[in-house]
Amino acid sequence: MQYTDYTDETLVMLTLAGDGKAYETLVLRYERGVIGAAQSITRNRHLAEDAAQDAFVTAWMKLNTLESADKFGAWVARIAKNCAKNMLLRFRSYLPLEMADTLDAYEAYGESPEAVCILSEEKREIDETVDRLPARVREIIRLYYFEGLTISEIAARTALAEGTVKWQLNDGRKRIRKDLCAMNETWNDTLVQRVMKKVEELKLFQLKNNKNGFEEAYRDVLREVEELPESQKKDHALADVLLRGWWWLPGEKNDALFARIREAAERGKNDEVMTFVVGREDANMWGDARITLIRDKQIPRLEALGFTKTLAHEWYWLGYEYCRAGKREEGLAAYDKAVSLLTPADTIYTLAKTAAEEERKKGTDAKEDDNRRIRRVVTAKQLRYVDGALRFWSHNGHSFGALQAVNNYATRVFRNASYADGHFFIGDLPLGDTYTASDGTTLTFASDCEAVDTPAGHFDGCQLWVTKRYEEYVGSSVYRTYYKAGVGIVRADHTLDGITDTMQLSSYRVTDGTGLLPMAVGNEWSYEGAYDPTLLSAKATFRVTHADGQSVVLSGVRNTERYRYDEDSFLDMVYAIRNEYHDNKGNIRDVSHYITRAEALAATPLERAHARAAASVARRIMETDMKHNPSADAIGQWNFFERDTVVRQDGRLLATRNGRFCFEWKPAYSDDALPLLYNDILGILQDTTGCIFSDEWVPGAEMTLSFFIHGEMAIKTAIKCEALDSLAVSAGSFQNVLRLSLDTSGMSDGLDYRGGKKVYYFADGIGVIRTENAYGEGKCAVYELTDYEGRGEGYLPLYDGMMRRYEAIGLTNGYVGGVEYTCAAGEDGALALFSDRIGVRELSKLTLFKSPTQEMEEKEARLWEAACFRESRARHDATNFHMVAHFLGRQSRHWGAAKRGAEWGKFRIRVMESLGTDGRVPPAW
Repeated sequence: MQYTDYTDETLVMLTLAGDGKAYETLVLRYERGVIGAAQSITRNRHLAEDAAQDAFVTAWMKLNTLESADKFGAWVARIAKNCAKNMLLRFRSYLPLEMADTLDAYEAYGESPEAVCILSEEKREIDETVDRLPARVREIIRLYYFEGLTISEIAARTALAEGTVKWQLNDGRKRIRKDLCAMNETWNDTLVQRVMKKVEELKLFQLKNNKNGFEEAYRDVLREVEELPESQKKDHALADVLLRGWWWLPGEKNDALFARIREAAERGKNDEVMTFVVGREDANMWGDARITLIRDKQIPRLEALGFTKTLAHEWYWLGYEYCRAGKREEGLAAYDKAVSLLTPADTIYTLAKTAAEEERKKGTDAKEDDNRRIRRVVTAKQLRYVDGALRFWSHNGHSFGALQAVNNYATRVFRNASYADGHFFIGDLPLGDTYTASDGTTLTFASDCEAVDTPAGHFDGCQLWVTKRYEEYVGSSVYRTYYKAGVGIVRADHTLDGITDTMQLSSYRVTDGTGLLPMAVGNEWSYEGAYDPTLLSAKATFRVTHADGQSVVLSGVRNTERYRYDEDSFLDMVYAIRNEYHDNKGNIRDVSHYITRAEALAATPLERAHARAAASVARRIMETDMKHNPSADAIGQWNFFERDTVVRQDGRLLATRNGRFCFEWKPAYSDDALPLLYNDILGILQDTTGCIFSDEWVPGAEMTLSFFIHGEMAIKTAIKCEALDSLAVSAGSFQNVLRLSLDTSGMSDGLDYRGGKKVYYFADGIGVIRTENAYGEGKCAVYELTDYEGRGEGYLPLYDGMMRRYEAIGLTNGYVGGVEYTCAAGEDGALALFSDRIGVRELSKLTLFKSPTQEMEEKEARLWEAACFRESRARHDATNFHMVAHFLGRQSRHWGAAKRGAEWGKFRIRVMESLGTDGRVPPAW
């Protein structure tokens, strides 16, 4: 007998017994009637279909409450009418005005206390969804739906084109709809199908730079997934959802959650999540230990569990580690194994294949490069079509080389073009208009008639799209991307710190595809930097390796090499200081010439401030490194130069580090040297609170913040603000002081010292005047303002010409810690903040080593300590580093006992043999 021949009663019984086909038959049987019942309420076909969908899902979930199974049709129709009434009242804030009479007819529906409560909560969700829209879109939504203005009236009020108003209104509708339900749900989806679609939409938060609204959606979807019947599909979806919570929710990361993610991924055969799991496990190892873990544990385990894609991922990383270790043939074999397991639709396939091609190009007799002069990057990017538009989705890859004397961001041509929530461009955005992404990044259609000259030829009629973005570890950037229809990106500019770097098309091959980004397998674009070729070379090649109308995979190879520096260029000289102060093996090099030239070439207040702070730190690093300067009277331990851009955003001051200028030297430190680490006064403040000052920090305010730093470190900080009449510090007595008490958790990976309890004191017009950093057993590292120039407005005035100097208070045993902050404005008005952070140990003030033959002991101790620093730095060995730190921090108080210990005795012999009999550092070091 066919299902269509069964009665309603039989079909209900079969459904309750778990027969999904039976319920599908019920849905097909009553589809038209249920939609009609809903439409009698909504007077709108589309809303009626949505209400019918909700009704069938609700009926499925509550089927066991139906007393008369033969009355299923009438029952589900009543549910549909109630769903329709709910929908009208829920969406009243933004439904078209012509439906007002329908709304009025059902106004009484929400009069019961329970109904009023439900509708109030639903209205709150709608309002919050609207509030999350970009400001311009939110304004248009409110004018249209709340105030009832027409398109032309809104255009007149906002001074926008009518086409722009229509586009923004449509964009707002899409965003609201997406926040409230799955965009592609259909009325006859099963519960499992409906939940799975919501899981897929939850994953679309990956496209958003700002994850506002994610937590609420995450909690809802997680609850629905957890309520599903046990199955492999449920575990697969559970792993997907939990992983997004790990990525995007501060405070979610812990060992228990990781174990749950791993378990769900294994049971659900979720390759994507399993790749994350093993990747995180691999990250805890390096060098030979990582090779052993991947080869002997991860690969056999994944083969046994049947994870093909994750297995290929591990073969790829095994190949990478082999090649880095000089085992080229083993590396190539591992890359080939990864390729053999996958298809071109997988990014790891492209990544492994490209990595192998690049390795083979080098040849067996390739010379060893100076990795301070090169930067080589191999990537694979995935782009996806979302709502018909091509969006940047993800990328993976590896790099080699430590070149910093260039803007390394400039070569990321495709990534730079897609920072506005993954959009490269907006197809229906009117010329001259701007799209605002979730984090405030803007994408403007600036021109459609640009003429661009490149080494690949002259291109007329190019479109120019301009992206403006604030990036946490980069600063405020402007990306200008030029597209030629049928060709692709022909030029890409990146402006940072007032300096523009340009990548221009040098050759291309487009075999198929149309539009601004023609995507067909085999299409290829090569770019080169617009630099003096005798100084610097920057090249990037991207090739389409997969395209199927749903996704695109791009391989990327980027090679940058510095040949020399222009000694008549201030920029090149500060680049040289930053890039050349140590070699591949961690030996300090003499950069005095570059320092002198930078000081001589500095012509603006900004350049002079940069040169002064950078020269101070670089000279101190050279002078306090005993290998570079054997006669040093102090050992450098924690010295930094940093250049930040000061940005004001949403009532907060932020200092964004620009890595291409910053440098540091921290060969080793011990427990008793820990106070030196707190010389990063403003940096620690930003890591613990997300900014260096907030307008919310007023006397009496208390708050708890949760956010991410350094990619995935989830920080939680409790803040308490109090007013003090005055406070006396080394630089004087200050009135009207704000005391900021912090208690931070979540710091890890060697940054634990930055967490815990801290107190910052701010004086009005001056800024920070004292910090107290709790550490260890009842210990506190204190820094105080000792000198300053100028006064400003507010509790953290940063302005052109500002100087603040701080010193650590109460340090003993030769330790000296401090920091000097200076500010200078560039020609574009942007304010740069320079940090000169000092952390040294003066050997003449050592007091720990006492013995009857003190002079000999102290001389031996000095050599011993210097050797320990060098040994740990040269070997980069975790066990040895721990041994050295333990010795310097604790065992140095018991020099004789340390010498007699068997383990330390062996290490001492090894070190002293390296030092030589005269105590001077031999060339081998």
